[in-house]
Amino acid sequence: MNFFTAGFVLACMQLDLGWGIGYIIKLVGGLFIVGGIYELSPFEKRIGKYRTFACAFVLVCAAAAAATLALAHNESSVLKFESIAAGLVTTAMAALFYRKLYSLLKERTDIIGDVPGVLKASAQYDRMLFVTLLVLAADAVNRFTGGTSAADAAGVVMYFSKIVFYVYLVACGLSMNKLRVSFNSSHPAE
Repeated sequence: MNFFTAGFVLACMQLDLGWGIGYIIKLVGGLFIVGGIYELSPFEKRIGKYRTFACAFVLVCAAAAAATLALAHNESSVLKFESIAAGLVTTAMAALFYRKLYSLLKERTDIIGDVPGVLKASAQYDRMLFVTLLVLAADAVNRFTGGTSAADAAGVVMYFSKIVFYVYLVACGLSMNKLRVSFNSSHPAE
């Protein structure tokens, strides 16, 4: 769970879609997720089936970072489309992985030993996903309607939803850390 906690914060972080550094951060989060799979494998064999998905997430993040950095000097609609597509795909992959992880932890409560903590973290994560979708939608509208009142409204929505998102990211990160602590106390290092 140590790697999953770091991977959670990094893979779920939402920076401006046009910044290649955001995808590099998600790439590092993906590497932590792969490490978390290896860390949790001795306690739950089913987590191993997510190894391919996690490696695909790492590759998608690397491709998104490379494409965004390659197009960074170009202010065309190609960068807008690429940024939105990369943001949606990387966010969806991270969200899907952590939804599956939370489902697995709810099924196998003995892994963590903190059933209320898993349920609370899962519910917080669901709310964070809603705010994440709001941030992505507002960013997409803002990119394609530049200079209009729709862009102004989307910018305001994006600004405030990003604040709420980061509050949720911190809260969810702290909940994940509590699960990590509970896991480590249930499974002391040998």
